[in-house]
Amino acid sequence: MRLSSLFKYLKPPRGFRLTRAGRIFFSFLICIIVISLATGNNLLYLILAGMLAFMIVSGIESELNLRYLELDRLLPSEIHAGIPARIGYLVRNRRTASSRLLLNDRSVMKIVALPRGDPLLLHADISFPRRGRETLGDIIVSTTYPYGLFEKSITFSAGTEFIVFPCPLAYAPPPSSGSQDSGGGKAQDSISHVRPYVPGDPLSSVVWKKQHLGLISRVFEGGAGMSGLVVVLPGPDMETKLSYATYTIAELHRLGRPFGLLLSGYYSGIALSREHKIRILTQLAQAERIGQPSMEAIPQDAQIISI
Repeated sequence: MRLSSLFKYLKPPRGFRLTRAGRIFFSFLICIIVISLATGNNLLYLILAGMLAFMIVSGIESELNLRYLELDRLLPSEIHAGIPARIGYLVRNRRTASSRLLLNDRSVMKIVALPRGDPLLLHADISFPRRGRETLGDIIVSTTYPYGLFEKSITFSAGTEFIVFPCPLAYAPPPSSGSQDSGGGKAQDSISHVRPYVPGDPLSSVVWKKQHLGLISRVFEGGAGMSGLVVVLPGPDMETKLSYATYTIAELHRLGRPFGLLLSGYYSGIALSREHKIRILTQLAQAERIGQPSMEAIPQDAQIISI
């Protein structure tokens, strides 16, 4: 613990790296120093003083370009595996204007100019390949302003841990309208709404007459096939089942119907709120195995959607 504190204390407040132009400049500077000391030529000393002043001004300008920056990372409420998530970055400099900034956080974004006091919102699409816990580290903002001699950077402590939900895959549940799969009803009675086509949607639900609008799919309502309790059963392809469950929960929430999840020994209860949906998606994201579900806790009037 003491070594870590000592490292933080001794760590320089800014990152520093010479650019190609900077390496050339410092090569000339060293040559001028050596020659001027060897010859004692006053003109060379004057050139040396000018180059040193040029370097000092560059350092001061670059420091002012970074010193008063403020940065916040904005995460979307839902991030799904394999689907690019739009991450927002709110950048502001309350004291002075900034120029030629590079923001580095799994992707690099250029900020040509940042006016004083005006917040600037940037977006980047970042994809996470797997579900579960994910971490985004610190954010680095760098600049080569004003003369491009070196790249100076500042690190913002923005480490964030969040949950990546399973990728939703379209799923058409089998017909069932009674509790505990008792049957006797229709899964699809009427069209609720249309939405953009999702890979995996049944071809029968695609509205082919509106191809000029892009592929869209019908969403049906009226039976137990799209309402009630999602029960995930053991099977060979766990990830696909979790993706089907994620899609079904999202559709139930979109339709405004009470929903719940039964996964192994976990029973979520039946509710309709967004918080309830997030709790269920978190459970799906962190699932390590799918065991045989226990039906004892299910209400007798629950509509079952087996996956």
